[in-house]
Amino acid sequence: MALCSYAQQLFDLMQFGEHVSLAINESNSFKVECGELGKRARRLLELLCDLLITTAPTSLYLRPINCMVAKLKGHFEAAQLIVCNCKHRNLIWRLLASRIAAKFEELFHVLDASIGEMEWVVRLYEAQNRGGCLKTVDRMSPTVSVWSCIATVEMGSSLDDRIEAVNHLASLVRHKDEYKHIIVEEGGVDSLMKLLKENCSLVAHIAAANTLCLLANEDSEGTIMREMISTFIKSLSKTSPISKQKQAADLVASIAEHNPESKQHDLIRENIIWQLVILLSSEQSTLELKISCSKALWKLAQGSVSNCQTLTETKGMLCLAELVAKEQGELRYNCIMIIKEITSIAESDNGFRRSAFMSSSPAAKAVVDELLRVIKELDDTKLRVPAIKSIGSLARSFLAKQSRLIGPLVARLGNTDQDVAMEAAIALKKFVSTDNYLCSEHSKSIIEFEGVPLLLKLLISGDKNTHPHVLALICYLAQHDSNSNVLIKAEALTALQTIAPKVNTEYTELETLVLHTISKLQSNLTVEQQQTETGIKQFFCKTEQSSCCYYRRSIKASVQRAYRLSTRAVKKLG
Repeated sequence: MALCSYAQQLFDLMQFGEHVSLAINESNSFKVECGELGKRARRLLELLCDLLITTAPTSLYLRPINCMVAKLKGHFEAAQLIVCNCKHRNLIWRLLASRIAAKFEELFHVLDASIGEMEWVVRLYEAQNRGGCLKTVDRMSPTVSVWSCIATVEMGSSLDDRIEAVNHLASLVRHKDEYKHIIVEEGGVDSLMKLLKENCSLVAHIAAANTLCLLANEDSEGTIMREMISTFIKSLSKTSPISKQKQAADLVASIAEHNPESKQHDLIRENIIWQLVILLSSEQSTLELKISCSKALWKLAQGSVSNCQTLTETKGMLCLAELVAKEQGELRYNCIMIIKEITSIAESDNGFRRSAFMSSSPAAKAVVDELLRVIKELDDTKLRVPAIKSIGSLARSFLAKQSRLIGPLVARLGNTDQDVAMEAAIALKKFVSTDNYLCSEHSKSIIEFEGVPLLLKLLISGDKNTHPHVLALICYLAQHDSNSNVLIKAEALTALQTIAPKVNTEYTELETLVLHTISKLQSNLTVEQQQTETGIKQFFCKTEQSSCCYYRRSIKASVQRAYRLSTRAVKKLG
Protein backbone atom coordinates (compact mmCIF):
# COMPACT_ATOMS: atom_id res chain seq x y z
CA MET A 1 0.00 0.00 0.00
CA ALA A 2 1.51 3.34 -1.02
CA LEU A 3 1.84 6.06 1.61
CA CYS A 4 -0.47 8.34 -0.36
CA SER A 5 -3.26 5.71 -0.38
CA TYR A 6 -3.13 4.07 3.05
CA ALA A 7 -4.59 7.18 4.72
CA GLN A 8 -7.46 7.18 2.23
CA GLN A 9 -8.16 3.52 2.96
CA LEU A 10 -8.16 4.21 6.69
CA PHE A 11 -10.60 7.05 6.14
CA ASP A 12 -12.87 4.87 3.95
CA LEU A 13 -12.84 2.14 6.61
CA MET A 14 -13.79 4.68 9.28
CA GLN A 15 -16.75 5.83 7.18
CA PHE A 16 -17.91 2.24 6.74
CA GLY A 17 -17.54 1.68 10.49
CA GLU A 18 -19.64 4.77 11.23
CA HIS A 19 -22.37 3.44 8.95
CA VAL A 20 -22.34 0.06 10.73
CA SER A 21 -22.36 1.75 14.14
CA LEU A 22 -25.41 3.79 13.16
CA ALA A 23 -27.21 0.62 12.06
CA ILE A 24 -26.37 -1.03 15.39
CA ASN A 25 -27.89 1.90 17.30
CA GLU A 26 -31.10 1.71 15.23
CA SER A 27 -31.68 -1.99 15.88
CA ASN A 28 -34.89 -2.85 17.84
CA SER A 29 -34.02 -6.40 18.86
CA PHE A 30 -31.19 -8.01 20.81
CA LYS A 31 -30.77 -4.67 22.58
CA VAL A 32 -28.21 -5.95 25.07
CA GLU A 33 -26.10 -7.68 22.42
CA CYS A 34 -26.32 -4.69 20.08
CA GLY A 35 -25.27 -2.41 22.91
CA GLU A 36 -22.15 -4.53 23.51
CA LEU A 37 -21.51 -4.64 19.78
CA GLY A 38 -21.82 -0.86 19.54
CA LYS A 39 -19.24 -0.34 22.33
CA ARG A 40 -16.71 -2.48 20.48
CA ALA A 41 -17.42 -0.79 17.13
CA ARG A 42 -16.94 2.67 18.65
CA ARG A 43 -13.67 1.61 20.27
CA LEU A 44 -12.33 0.37 16.95
CA LEU A 45 -13.34 3.65 15.29
CA GLU A 46 -11.47 5.58 17.99
CA LEU A 47 -8.35 3.47 17.40
CA LEU A 48 -8.61 3.96 13.63
CA CYS A 49 -8.79 7.70 14.20
CA ASP A 50 -5.76 7.56 16.52
CA LEU A 51 -3.87 5.54 13.93
CA LEU A 52 -4.67 8.03 11.21
CA ILE A 53 -3.38 10.88 13.38
CA THR A 54 -0.31 8.98 14.71
CA THR A 55 1.20 7.63 11.51
CA ALA A 56 3.57 9.92 9.64
CA PRO A 57 4.14 9.69 5.89
CA THR A 58 7.82 8.67 6.23
CA SER A 59 9.59 5.28 6.25
CA LEU A 60 6.67 3.27 7.57
CA TYR A 61 6.37 -0.49 7.81
CA LEU A 62 2.82 -0.73 6.51
CA ARG A 63 2.21 -4.48 6.69
CA PRO A 64 0.32 -4.32 10.07
CA ILE A 65 -1.92 -1.52 8.78
CA ASN A 66 -2.64 -3.42 5.56
CA CYS A 67 -3.64 -6.53 7.47
CA MET A 68 -5.67 -4.68 10.11
CA VAL A 69 -7.61 -2.73 7.45
CA ALA A 70 -8.55 -5.98 5.70
CA LYS A 71 -9.41 -7.70 8.97
CA LEU A 72 -11.52 -4.83 10.38
CA LYS A 73 -13.40 -4.46 7.12
CA GLY A 74 -14.40 -8.10 7.42
CA HIS A 75 -15.47 -7.61 11.04
CA PHE A 76 -17.60 -4.56 10.18
CA GLU A 77 -19.22 -6.53 7.36
CA ALA A 78 -20.02 -9.36 9.79
CA ALA A 79 -21.51 -6.85 12.26
CA GLN A 80 -23.59 -5.26 9.52
CA LEU A 81 -24.97 -8.66 8.47
CA ILE A 82 -25.93 -9.70 12.00
CA VAL A 83 -27.66 -6.35 12.64
CA CYS A 84 -29.64 -6.74 9.41
CA ASN A 85 -30.81 -10.16 10.56
CA CYS A 86 -31.98 -8.63 13.86
CA LYS A 87 -34.54 -6.42 12.05
CA HIS A 88 -36.70 -9.38 10.93
CA ARG A 89 -39.44 -10.44 13.48
CA ASN A 90 -41.07 -13.29 11.50
CA LEU A 91 -41.17 -17.02 12.22
CA ILE A 92 -37.83 -17.63 10.56
CA TRP A 93 -36.26 -14.99 12.79
CA ARG A 94 -37.65 -16.73 15.91
CA LEU A 95 -36.25 -20.05 14.72
CA LEU A 96 -32.82 -18.44 14.10
CA ALA A 97 -32.75 -16.41 17.34
CA SER A 98 -30.53 -18.85 19.24
CA ARG A 99 -28.16 -19.06 16.31
CA ILE A 100 -27.99 -15.23 16.07
CA ALA A 101 -27.18 -15.01 19.78
CA ALA A 102 -24.30 -17.44 19.24
CA LYS A 103 -23.12 -15.33 16.30
CA PHE A 104 -23.02 -12.28 18.58
CA GLU A 105 -20.81 -14.14 21.08
CA GLU A 106 -18.49 -15.27 18.32
CA LEU A 107 -18.26 -11.72 16.94
CA PHE A 108 -17.55 -10.28 20.41
CA HIS A 109 -14.59 -12.64 20.72
CA VAL A 110 -12.96 -11.66 17.41
CA LEU A 111 -13.66 -7.94 17.98
CA ASP A 112 -12.03 -8.06 21.42
CA ALA A 113 -8.96 -9.68 19.87
CA SER A 114 -8.88 -7.01 17.14
CA ILE A 115 -9.20 -4.20 19.69
CA GLY A 116 -6.12 -5.58 21.49
CA GLU A 117 -4.20 -5.78 18.23
CA MET A 118 -5.30 -2.28 17.18
CA GLU A 119 -4.19 -0.84 20.52
CA TRP A 120 -0.81 -2.43 19.94
CA VAL A 121 -0.65 -1.11 16.35
CA VAL A 122 -1.39 2.44 17.53
CA ARG A 123 1.35 2.21 20.17
CA LEU A 124 3.70 0.78 17.58
CA TYR A 125 3.39 3.83 15.34
CA GLU A 126 3.69 6.37 18.15
CA ALA A 127 7.25 7.72 17.99
CA GLN A 128 7.74 7.62 21.77
CA ASN A 129 6.80 3.92 21.92
CA ARG A 130 8.86 2.61 19.00
CA GLY A 131 11.01 -0.21 20.30
CA GLY A 132 9.11 -0.52 23.56
CA CYS A 133 6.54 -2.90 22.06
CA LEU A 134 9.13 -5.69 22.10
CA LYS A 135 8.47 -6.18 25.82
CA THR A 136 5.04 -7.63 25.06
CA VAL A 137 6.01 -9.75 22.06
CA ASP A 138 5.81 -13.09 23.88
CA ARG A 139 2.16 -12.48 24.84
CA MET A 140 1.05 -11.90 21.21
CA SER A 141 0.08 -14.16 18.34
CA PRO A 142 3.01 -15.33 16.14
CA THR A 143 2.13 -12.89 13.34
CA VAL A 144 1.77 -9.89 15.65
CA SER A 145 5.04 -10.81 17.38
CA VAL A 146 6.77 -10.76 14.00
CA TRP A 147 5.11 -7.44 13.10
CA SER A 148 6.41 -5.91 16.31
CA CYS A 149 9.97 -6.99 15.61
CA ILE A 150 9.98 -5.95 11.95
CA ALA A 151 8.36 -2.60 12.71
CA THR A 152 11.04 -1.93 15.32
CA VAL A 153 13.77 -2.88 12.83
CA GLU A 154 12.27 -0.36 10.40
CA MET A 155 11.24 2.40 12.80
CA GLY A 156 12.98 1.79 16.15
CA SER A 157 13.81 4.96 18.05
CA SER A 158 17.42 3.83 18.58
CA LEU A 159 19.88 1.47 16.89
CA ASP A 160 20.04 -0.63 20.07
CA ASP A 161 16.26 -1.17 19.88
CA ARG A 162 16.57 -2.21 16.24
CA ILE A 163 19.40 -4.65 17.01
CA GLU A 164 17.34 -6.12 19.86
CA ALA A 165 14.42 -6.60 17.46
CA VAL A 166 16.65 -8.37 14.92
CA ASN A 167 18.01 -10.69 17.60
CA HIS A 168 14.45 -11.39 18.76
CA LEU A 169 13.50 -12.42 15.22
CA ALA A 170 16.42 -14.85 15.25
CA SER A 171 15.26 -16.16 18.62
CA LEU A 172 11.73 -16.73 17.28
CA VAL A 173 13.12 -18.67 14.30
CA ARG A 174 15.26 -20.88 16.54
CA HIS A 175 12.28 -21.46 18.83
CA LYS A 176 9.86 -22.62 16.13
CA ASP A 177 10.25 -23.20 12.39
CA GLU A 178 6.85 -21.68 11.55
CA TYR A 179 8.30 -18.24 12.26
CA LYS A 180 10.57 -18.51 9.20
CA HIS A 181 7.59 -18.52 6.87
CA ILE A 182 5.82 -15.74 8.81
CA ILE A 183 8.87 -13.45 8.76
CA VAL A 184 9.35 -13.96 5.01
CA GLU A 185 5.63 -13.50 4.38
CA GLU A 186 5.43 -10.32 6.45
CA GLY A 187 8.32 -8.59 4.69
CA GLY A 188 11.06 -9.21 7.22
CA VAL A 189 13.71 -10.07 4.64
CA ASP A 190 13.51 -6.64 2.98
CA SER A 191 13.81 -4.90 6.35
CA LEU A 192 16.83 -6.97 7.34
CA MET A 193 18.50 -6.40 3.95
CA LYS A 194 17.93 -2.68 4.33
CA LEU A 195 19.64 -2.73 7.73
CA LEU A 196 22.50 -4.82 6.33
CA LYS A 197 23.17 -2.15 3.70
CA GLU A 198 22.86 0.81 6.05
CA ASN A 199 25.92 2.75 7.13
CA CYS A 200 25.71 1.62 10.77
CA SER A 201 27.60 -0.46 13.31
CA LEU A 202 29.12 -3.88 12.70
CA VAL A 203 27.01 -5.28 15.55
CA ALA A 204 23.83 -4.35 13.66
CA HIS A 205 25.16 -5.83 10.42
CA ILE A 206 26.17 -9.08 12.11
CA ALA A 207 22.75 -9.39 13.77
CA ALA A 208 20.96 -8.81 10.47
CA ALA A 209 23.23 -11.18 8.53
CA ASN A 210 22.92 -14.01 11.05
CA THR A 211 19.11 -13.72 11.04
CA LEU A 212 19.05 -13.68 7.24
CA CYS A 213 21.15 -16.85 7.22
CA LEU A 214 18.53 -18.55 9.40
CA LEU A 215 15.82 -17.45 6.96
CA ALA A 216 17.80 -18.59 3.92
CA ASN A 217 16.68 -22.18 4.58
CA GLU A 218 13.11 -21.07 3.81
CA ASP A 219 14.27 -19.57 0.51
CA SER A 220 14.24 -22.40 -2.02
CA GLU A 221 15.47 -20.13 -4.83
CA GLY A 222 18.51 -18.94 -2.87
CA THR A 223 17.62 -15.26 -3.33
CA ILE A 224 18.53 -14.27 0.23
CA MET A 225 22.06 -15.71 0.11
CA ARG A 226 22.73 -14.34 -3.36
CA GLU A 227 21.70 -10.83 -2.35
CA MET A 228 23.73 -10.99 0.86
CA ILE A 229 26.85 -12.21 -0.91
CA SER A 230 26.51 -9.61 -3.67
CA THR A 231 26.45 -6.97 -0.93
CA PHE A 232 29.69 -8.38 0.55
CA ILE A 233 31.37 -8.58 -2.86
CA LYS A 234 30.57 -4.95 -3.54
CA SER A 235 31.91 -3.91 -0.13
CA LEU A 236 35.14 -5.95 -0.54
CA SER A 237 36.01 -4.52 -3.94
CA LYS A 238 39.15 -2.41 -4.29
CA THR A 239 37.08 0.68 -4.95
CA SER A 240 35.35 0.52 -1.56
CA PRO A 241 36.72 2.49 1.42
CA ILE A 242 39.01 0.49 3.70
CA SER A 243 36.58 0.88 6.61
CA LYS A 244 33.83 -0.73 4.54
CA GLN A 245 36.14 -3.50 3.36
CA LYS A 246 37.10 -4.29 6.94
CA GLN A 247 33.50 -4.34 8.11
CA ALA A 248 32.54 -6.66 5.25
CA ALA A 249 35.43 -9.02 6.08
CA ASP A 250 34.40 -9.08 9.75
CA LEU A 251 30.84 -9.79 8.68
CA VAL A 252 31.92 -12.71 6.48
CA ALA A 253 33.93 -14.13 9.40
CA SER A 254 30.91 -13.92 11.69
CA ILE A 255 28.59 -15.58 9.17
CA ALA A 256 31.08 -18.39 8.48
CA GLU A 257 31.55 -19.01 12.19
CA HIS A 258 27.90 -18.99 13.26
CA ASN A 259 26.26 -20.35 10.10
CA PRO A 260 28.62 -23.06 8.76
CA GLU A 261 26.22 -24.21 6.03
CA SER A 262 26.23 -20.77 4.41
CA LYS A 263 29.96 -20.81 3.64
CA GLN A 264 29.45 -23.67 1.18
CA HIS A 265 27.65 -21.32 -1.23
CA ASP A 266 29.16 -21.22 -4.73
CA LEU A 267 29.43 -17.41 -4.75
CA ILE A 268 31.46 -17.53 -1.52
CA ARG A 269 33.94 -19.85 -3.17
CA GLU A 270 34.00 -18.10 -6.53
CA ASN A 271 34.16 -14.50 -5.34
CA ILE A 272 34.53 -13.83 -1.62
CA ILE A 273 37.65 -15.98 -1.07
CA TRP A 274 39.39 -14.43 -4.06
CA GLN A 275 38.53 -10.92 -2.89
CA LEU A 276 39.83 -11.66 0.62
CA VAL A 277 43.11 -13.12 -0.70
CA ILE A 278 43.62 -10.07 -2.91
CA LEU A 279 43.10 -7.71 0.03
CA LEU A 280 45.36 -9.86 2.22
CA SER A 281 48.17 -9.58 -0.38
CA SER A 282 47.68 -5.92 -1.23
CA GLU A 283 50.28 -3.45 -0.03
CA GLN A 284 47.54 -0.82 0.18
CA SER A 285 45.66 -2.85 2.82
CA THR A 286 46.14 -1.72 6.41
CA LEU A 287 47.20 -4.14 9.15
CA GLU A 288 43.69 -4.03 10.62
CA LEU A 289 42.15 -4.92 7.24
CA LYS A 290 44.61 -7.81 6.75
CA ILE A 291 43.75 -9.14 10.20
CA SER A 292 40.04 -9.04 9.37
CA CYS A 293 40.59 -10.73 5.99
CA SER A 294 42.77 -13.45 7.52
CA LYS A 295 40.16 -14.18 10.19
CA ALA A 296 37.45 -14.43 7.53
CA LEU A 297 39.56 -16.86 5.49
CA TRP A 298 40.28 -18.89 8.61
CA LYS A 299 36.57 -19.29 9.39
CA LEU A 300 35.72 -20.02 5.75
CA ALA A 301 38.41 -22.73 5.60
CA GLN A 302 37.22 -24.58 8.70
CA GLY A 303 35.81 -27.95 7.71
CA SER A 304 35.29 -27.00 4.05
CA VAL A 305 37.11 -29.01 1.39
CA SER A 306 35.87 -26.75 -1.42
CA ASN A 307 36.94 -23.53 0.28
CA CYS A 308 40.36 -24.95 1.16
CA GLN A 309 40.76 -26.07 -2.43
CA THR A 310 39.92 -22.58 -3.67
CA LEU A 311 42.49 -21.14 -1.27
CA THR A 312 45.21 -23.40 -2.62
CA GLU A 313 44.23 -22.69 -6.22
CA THR A 314 44.75 -18.98 -5.68
CA LYS A 315 48.11 -17.58 -4.60
CA GLY A 316 46.80 -18.03 -1.09
CA MET A 317 49.38 -20.58 0.09
CA LEU A 318 52.39 -18.51 -0.93
CA CYS A 319 50.76 -15.44 0.55
CA LEU A 320 50.22 -17.25 3.85
CA ALA A 321 53.83 -18.44 3.95
CA GLU A 322 55.11 -14.91 3.36
CA LEU A 323 52.88 -13.43 6.05
CA VAL A 324 53.93 -16.07 8.60
CA ALA A 325 57.55 -15.22 7.78
CA LYS A 326 57.36 -11.44 8.10
CA GLU A 327 54.34 -10.58 10.23
CA GLN A 328 53.72 -10.87 13.95
CA GLY A 329 50.86 -10.93 16.43
CA GLU A 330 47.27 -11.65 15.43
CA LEU A 331 47.89 -11.60 11.68
CA ARG A 332 50.61 -14.26 11.88
CA TYR A 333 48.46 -16.35 14.22
CA ASN A 334 45.44 -16.17 11.89
CA CYS A 335 47.59 -17.21 8.93
CA ILE A 336 48.95 -20.22 10.83
CA MET A 337 45.38 -21.15 11.77
CA ILE A 338 44.34 -21.00 8.10
CA ILE A 339 47.23 -23.37 7.28
CA LYS A 340 46.15 -25.65 10.12
CA GLU A 341 42.62 -25.85 8.67
CA ILE A 342 43.95 -26.55 5.17
CA THR A 343 46.29 -29.30 6.41
CA SER A 344 43.52 -30.78 8.56
CA ILE A 345 41.37 -31.15 5.44
CA ALA A 346 44.38 -32.59 3.60
CA GLU A 347 44.80 -35.24 6.29
CA SER A 348 41.26 -36.53 5.79
CA ASP A 349 41.02 -36.07 2.00
CA ASN A 350 43.61 -38.01 0.04
CA GLY A 351 42.80 -36.39 -3.29
CA PHE A 352 43.11 -32.88 -1.92
CA ARG A 353 46.33 -33.73 -0.09
CA ARG A 354 47.95 -35.11 -3.24
CA SER A 355 46.97 -32.09 -5.33
CA ALA A 356 47.73 -29.35 -2.80
CA PHE A 357 50.87 -30.78 -1.18
CA MET A 358 52.83 -32.35 -4.00
CA SER A 359 56.55 -32.55 -3.20
CA SER A 360 57.25 -30.45 -6.29
CA SER A 361 54.90 -27.64 -5.27
CA PRO A 362 56.77 -24.39 -4.39
CA ALA A 363 53.79 -23.15 -2.39
CA ALA A 364 53.61 -26.33 -0.32
CA LYS A 365 57.38 -26.24 0.30
CA ALA A 366 57.21 -22.60 1.38
CA VAL A 367 54.42 -23.38 3.85
CA VAL A 368 56.25 -26.39 5.32
CA ASP A 369 59.49 -24.40 5.65
CA GLU A 370 57.71 -21.69 7.62
CA LEU A 371 55.97 -24.22 9.85
CA LEU A 372 59.32 -25.81 10.67
CA ARG A 373 60.82 -22.42 11.42
CA VAL A 374 57.99 -21.65 13.83
CA ILE A 375 58.48 -25.02 15.54
CA LYS A 376 62.24 -24.60 15.86
CA GLU A 377 62.68 -20.88 16.51
CA LEU A 378 59.55 -19.30 17.98
CA ASP A 379 59.13 -19.93 21.69
CA ASP A 380 55.39 -19.30 21.56
CA THR A 381 52.97 -22.10 22.45
CA LYS A 382 50.07 -20.36 20.70
CA LEU A 383 51.97 -20.57 17.40
CA ARG A 384 53.92 -23.78 17.92
CA VAL A 385 50.92 -25.98 18.69
CA PRO A 386 49.00 -25.31 15.42
CA ALA A 387 52.28 -25.46 13.46
CA ILE A 388 53.05 -28.91 14.92
CA LYS A 389 49.46 -30.01 14.25
CA SER A 390 49.88 -28.96 10.62
CA ILE A 391 53.07 -30.96 10.13
CA GLY A 392 51.41 -33.96 11.75
CA SER A 393 48.41 -33.67 9.43
CA LEU A 394 50.79 -33.86 6.46
CA ALA A 395 52.70 -36.89 7.80
CA ARG A 396 51.66 -39.09 4.87
CA SER A 397 52.82 -36.49 2.35
CA PHE A 398 56.53 -36.58 3.22
CA LEU A 399 59.15 -38.84 1.68
CA ALA A 400 61.51 -40.96 3.73
CA LYS A 401 64.45 -38.72 2.83
CA GLN A 402 62.69 -35.72 4.40
CA SER A 403 64.01 -36.55 7.86
CA ARG A 404 64.51 -32.82 8.47
CA LEU A 405 60.89 -32.81 9.58
CA ILE A 406 61.44 -35.41 12.30
CA GLY A 407 64.27 -33.67 14.15
CA PRO A 408 62.36 -30.52 15.20
CA LEU A 409 59.39 -32.61 16.34
CA VAL A 410 61.59 -34.92 18.40
CA ALA A 411 63.27 -31.93 19.98
CA ARG A 412 59.88 -30.57 21.07
CA LEU A 413 59.21 -33.78 23.02
CA GLY A 414 61.48 -32.29 25.62
CA ASN A 415 59.66 -28.94 25.67
CA THR A 416 58.78 -27.66 29.12
CA ASP A 417 55.33 -26.68 27.89
CA GLN A 418 53.28 -29.87 28.07
CA ASP A 419 50.89 -28.78 25.30
CA VAL A 420 53.80 -28.47 22.89
CA ALA A 421 55.30 -31.79 24.00
CA MET A 422 51.95 -33.56 23.65
CA GLU A 423 51.34 -32.18 20.14
CA ALA A 424 54.83 -33.29 19.13
CA ALA A 425 54.03 -36.82 20.33
CA ILE A 426 50.72 -36.81 18.45
CA ALA A 427 52.41 -35.58 15.26
CA LEU A 428 55.22 -38.14 15.44
CA LYS A 429 52.65 -40.88 16.07
CA LYS A 430 51.13 -40.05 12.67
CA PHE A 431 54.54 -40.52 11.04
CA VAL A 432 55.04 -44.03 12.48
CA SER A 433 51.46 -45.36 12.67
CA THR A 434 50.73 -48.43 10.59
CA ASP A 435 48.64 -46.50 8.04
CA ASN A 436 51.74 -44.54 6.99
CA TYR A 437 53.53 -46.63 4.38
CA LEU A 438 56.89 -45.07 5.37
CA CYS A 439 56.41 -45.81 9.07
CA SER A 440 59.55 -47.97 9.26
CA GLU A 441 61.80 -45.27 7.77
CA HIS A 442 60.30 -42.55 9.94
CA SER A 443 60.71 -44.67 13.08
CA LYS A 444 64.41 -45.06 12.30
CA SER A 445 64.69 -41.27 12.06
CA ILE A 446 63.06 -40.85 15.48
CA ILE A 447 65.57 -43.34 16.96
CA GLU A 448 68.47 -41.57 15.26
CA PHE A 449 67.37 -38.21 16.66
CA GLU A 450 67.46 -39.69 20.20
CA GLY A 451 63.70 -39.68 20.54
CA VAL A 452 63.40 -42.70 22.86
CA PRO A 453 64.97 -41.14 26.00
CA LEU A 454 62.76 -38.07 25.57
CA LEU A 455 59.67 -40.23 25.18
CA LEU A 456 60.45 -42.23 28.33
CA LYS A 457 61.07 -39.06 30.28
CA LEU A 458 57.75 -37.68 29.02
CA LEU A 459 56.03 -40.93 29.96
CA ILE A 460 57.45 -40.89 33.48
CA SER A 461 57.24 -37.20 34.36
CA GLY A 462 54.91 -35.71 31.74
CA ASP A 463 51.31 -34.63 32.00
CA LYS A 464 48.75 -37.46 32.29
CA ASN A 465 46.95 -36.21 29.17
CA THR A 466 50.15 -36.84 27.22
CA HIS A 467 50.62 -40.45 28.37
CA PRO A 468 48.23 -42.17 25.91
CA HIS A 469 49.92 -40.51 22.93
CA VAL A 470 53.41 -41.32 24.20
CA LEU A 471 52.41 -44.92 24.89
CA ALA A 472 51.04 -45.28 21.36
CA LEU A 473 54.19 -43.76 19.86
CA ILE A 474 56.48 -46.12 21.82
CA CYS A 475 54.32 -49.07 20.74
CA TYR A 476 54.54 -48.08 17.08
CA LEU A 477 58.32 -47.77 17.37
CA ALA A 478 58.45 -51.25 18.87
CA GLN A 479 56.63 -52.70 15.84
CA HIS A 480 59.97 -52.70 14.03
CA ASP A 481 62.46 -55.28 15.36
CA SER A 482 65.43 -53.07 14.54
CA ASN A 483 64.31 -50.71 17.33
CA SER A 484 63.94 -53.36 20.03
CA ASN A 485 67.50 -53.19 21.34
CA VAL A 486 67.32 -49.42 21.66
CA LEU A 487 64.01 -49.61 23.52
CA ILE A 488 65.19 -52.42 25.81
CA LYS A 489 68.42 -50.64 26.67
CA ALA A 490 66.44 -47.48 27.47
CA GLU A 491 64.34 -49.63 29.85
CA ALA A 492 61.16 -49.00 27.83
CA LEU A 493 59.83 -52.42 28.88
CA THR A 494 60.05 -51.53 32.55
CA ALA A 495 58.41 -48.17 31.91
CA LEU A 496 55.55 -49.75 29.99
CA GLN A 497 54.97 -52.41 32.65
CA THR A 498 55.00 -49.79 35.41
CA ILE A 499 53.08 -46.91 33.86
CA ALA A 500 50.69 -48.46 31.34
CA PRO A 501 48.32 -49.92 34.00
CA LYS A 502 47.98 -46.45 35.54
CA VAL A 503 47.06 -44.72 32.28
CA ASN A 504 43.34 -44.15 31.83
CA THR A 505 42.98 -44.88 28.13
CA GLU A 506 39.71 -44.25 26.31
CA TYR A 507 40.39 -46.74 23.54
CA THR A 508 40.62 -50.50 23.98
CA GLU A 509 42.81 -50.56 20.86
CA LEU A 510 45.57 -48.80 22.80
CA GLU A 511 45.34 -51.29 25.66
CA THR A 512 45.70 -54.14 23.18
CA LEU A 513 48.61 -52.35 21.50
CA VAL A 514 50.41 -51.85 24.80
CA LEU A 515 49.97 -55.50 25.84
CA HIS A 516 51.25 -56.66 22.46
CA THR A 517 54.28 -54.36 22.74
CA ILE A 518 55.14 -55.56 26.25
CA SER A 519 54.94 -59.16 25.05
CA LYS A 520 57.11 -58.37 22.01
CA LEU A 521 59.78 -56.61 24.06
CA GLN A 522 59.82 -59.46 26.61
CA SER A 523 60.31 -61.93 23.81
CA ASN A 524 63.13 -59.87 22.31
CA LEU A 525 64.68 -59.48 25.75
CA THR A 526 64.68 -63.30 26.25
CA VAL A 527 66.36 -63.84 22.91
CA GLU A 528 68.96 -61.19 23.74
CA GLN A 529 69.61 -62.75 27.14
CA GLN A 530 70.06 -66.17 25.55
CA GLN A 531 72.46 -64.74 23.04
CA THR A 532 74.36 -62.99 25.81
CA GLU A 533 74.57 -66.15 27.97
CA THR A 534 75.78 -68.21 25.00
CA GLY A 535 78.41 -65.62 24.32
CA ILE A 536 79.61 -65.70 27.92
CA LYS A 537 79.86 -69.52 27.93
CA GLN A 538 81.81 -69.46 24.70
CA PHE A 539 84.11 -66.84 26.16
CA PHE A 540 84.78 -68.89 29.28
CA CYS A 541 85.31 -72.09 27.28
CA LYS A 542 87.83 -70.38 25.07
CA THR A 543 89.51 -68.86 28.09
CA GLU A 544 89.67 -72.27 29.81
CA GLN A 545 91.12 -73.97 26.74
CA SER A 546 93.71 -71.26 26.39
CA SER A 547 94.70 -71.64 30.05
CA CYS A 548 95.15 -75.44 29.78
CA CYS A 549 97.31 -75.11 26.75
CA TYR A 550 99.35 -72.49 28.49
CA TYR A 551 99.88 -74.66 31.55
CA ARG A 552 100.75 -77.68 29.44
CA ARG A 553 103.31 -75.70 27.52
CA SER A 554 104.74 -74.32 30.76
CA ILE A 555 105.10 -77.79 32.33
CA LYS A 556 106.66 -79.20 29.20
CA ALA A 557 109.13 -76.32 29.08
CA SER A 558 109.97 -76.80 32.75
CA VAL A 559 110.57 -80.54 32.30
CA GLN A 560 112.77 -79.95 29.30
CA ARG A 561 114.74 -77.34 31.17
CA ALA A 562 115.20 -79.64 34.19
CA TYR A 563 116.35 -82.42 31.87
CA ARG A 564 118.98 -80.19 30.29
CA LEU A 565 120.26 -79.06 33.68
CA SER A 566 120.56 -82.64 35.00
CA THR A 567 122.38 -83.76 31.87
CA ARG A 568 124.95 -81.01 32.28
CA ALA A 569 125.51 -81.99 35.96
CA VAL A 570 126.13 -85.65 35.13
CA LYS A 571 128.72 -84.70 32.50
CA LYS A 572 130.56 -82.53 35.02
CA LEU A 573 130.67 -85.35 37.56
CA GLY A 574 131.89 -87.85 34.99
